[in-house]
Amino acid sequence: MTVEFRYARFGEDSRIREFLDEYWARNHVYVRIPRLFDWTFGRKALWDHDGYSFVLAENAGQIVGILGGVPFVFNCLGRTSRGMWLANYMVRPDHRKGPTAMRLLGMFRRPPYDVIVAFGVAATALPIYRLLRWRILDTIPRHFAVLPNAVERMVQVLHLVHADWPAERLKTLANSFKINESPEGPIAQYQEILPSTWNEYDWPQWAMRTVGGVRDLDYLRWRYLDHPVFHYRVIAIAEGKRTGLAVWRLETIRRVTLQGDEAVDRIGRLVEFLPTSQQNAKDILSVFWHELSKAEAFGADYYNYHGETQGWLKECGFLPVDSHPDGQLIPARFQPLESRSGRIMSAVFVGNETVPACSTDAQCPWYWTKSDADQDRPN
Repeated sequence: MTVEFRYARFGEDSRIREFLDEYWARNHVYVRIPRLFDWTFGRKALWDHDGYSFVLAENAGQIVGILGGVPFVFNCLGRTSRGMWLANYMVRPDHRKGPTAMRLLGMFRRPPYDVIVAFGVAATALPIYRLLRWRILDTIPRHFAVLPNAVERMVQVLHLVHADWPAERLKTLANSFKINESPEGPIAQYQEILPSTWNEYDWPQWAMRTVGGVRDLDYLRWRYLDHPVFHYRVIAIAEGKRTGLAVWRLETIRRVTLQGDEAVDRIGRLVEFLPTSQQNAKDILSVFWHELSKAEAFGADYYNYHGETQGWLKECGFLPVDSHPDGQLIPARFQPLESRSGRIMSAVFVGNETVPACSTDAQCPWYWTKSDADQDRPN
């Protein structure tokens, strides 16, 4: 029979979760936590159909392919349009020959969605995007920092995933990302709430200078305050009328043992970093180091494209993992702890060719972090 393509209706999430469980990964997070699926794909205000922003390919009433989309507002140097982040792109093995995969993509690659971003592309899907002449992006840069008094803890975490490394190699890697600033030093005054004046004084300034998902209060509240699983923490520091902003969360590192899961340590995961200036960036990170220490974390990481803020991070000792030959071997998955690195490839379709390219260099205007799409979610 002919394969038919349509958007999923509300109430069909159980069918999608069954498909994910069988063909994507057993006990996938959307299988375990249905409310996370609803939050991710049920954002009604930005989706132009009644139901989930999720495509189904069906043959004789059976799902043979899926593709999720997270709608967002795209900003390009102050101009806005609609965009879509892709997620959970899967075709059943017996339907991988033929047009099913392409037609799933076509259900989102249409007006009003001018920009389609596949963030975290599987190697097996890259040929499809190359064939369609999408922009294939370098690995999103990852930054890492270790608190000065926690180097040995970092060594212990590394040893769990690289038990064959000599001690000196482990210590050298951990020391390479040690910050110089004491987390117990004086810190600037800060608040732990989103600034009420953000849309008036702050986001407009960022919008005129950046490309990527809009970071207005509506987005920040939806993405962080309303998240159904993670508890995100805010650091806001005023500088004149403007406010610098960071958002992060604490994660417990766990490993699998014969006795079950075992807590190993704690790490901070920065997901939003929007300072007003280089000095404001330094102030925010000083508070961040302080908060990490209070939370008994040994360090933190942060994924982002954006040339200017990457420069500020480096100045403050929050270094890219590529600054050390073994940096890409620092584990990126912590629940449970895995040895796999944090390399994340992406592909972008832009209907308007005047949109600047995304890159890893110092002039990159794209502001894009691991909290975009559905990347920052439980394993």
